[in-house]
Amino acid sequence: MKYLIPTALIALMAMPAAAFERMLRSDCQDSVQRAFDLIPSTNPSEQMIVNTLKQSIRVTPQGWCQLNGSDAQDRAEFDVIEWRMEDPKRWVRDGIPPLALEVRITGLEPDEMQGNMNTQRPDVNVEVLLRQLPDAGMIVVERAVMENDAGDSLSVSGVFERVFLSSPSMMQVSMGSAAFKAGLMSMTLEGTHENPFGFGIDVDMRGVPQAQRDAAFEIVSQVPDGVINDASRAELTAYAGDLPKPVGTLEVSVASARGLGLMQVGMAAYTSFSSVVDGEGDGNQLDILLDGITVEADWTPSAQVAD
Repeated sequence: MKYLIPTALIALMAMPAAAFERMLRSDCQDSVQRAFDLIPSTNPSEQMIVNTLKQSIRVTPQGWCQLNGSDAQDRAEFDVIEWRMEDPKRWVRDGIPPLALEVRITGLEPDEMQGNMNTQRPDVNVEVLLRQLPDAGMIVVERAVMENDAGDSLSVSGVFERVFLSSPSMMQVSMGSAAFKAGLMSMTLEGTHENPFGFGIDVDMRGVPQAQRDAAFEIVSQVPDGVINDASRAELTAYAGDLPKPVGTLEVSVASARGLGLMQVGMAAYTSFSSVVDGEGDGNQLDILLDGITVEADWTPSAQVAD
């Protein structure tokens, strides 16, 4: 493994960790209410369900908000969810994101997440830590981890810039200015289960190894030469060749010189759609979308597989 850490992430790793306060039960309850208020609903009994959830929330001895999945009736696909915030009043009182948010979820069922399948994949646990740097206009994904007891794990970190969340109006502005700057993904697979994390992969390909490999090869081949070098393309191709149950660690680093903005993504999608409608597709949509993006990859098969 080469530890392909983007420069933007290296600089942020040296910053002080978020200072979390002990959550009050009232803040825990109000944070849930605030989240549900953002979701449009025509169900008149929705608020009754929310009230039931709020009454089921407790505060752990360590100061985390906690909700058991069993208390969420038929709406939960997890065992326990816990969360805490830095400066929670920003969210519960002002409706703007807290300075930091940490969430832990245990007992997520991959089969449920992928449409009630029956593969006997082990439950997945998730930990996410998000932090904003208001003066710099940045959102930092310090840690986002999925793992199970079989030895599979996926960790992601990243930086988004031009994000300003000081007020609802600035949040609306940020929807157009926000841009992805850099990210790192590391995935270790034990090889017992296909798609151990329950991602929304085409279920028609399940159990058809060559179809999965062909689809992955096609994706790798479509990435423009200016985005990925020959060595990294070879690493991704080697990983694709080990599907559907690779054993080892895949590390992918992505960086953007100018920042990959939502407007850039939207324009690329519009251009692609217009080309198809007009019958003038020229195959350069990815070049437009990924202009200024660099990708590095490293696939390290498990020692026993490599041998």
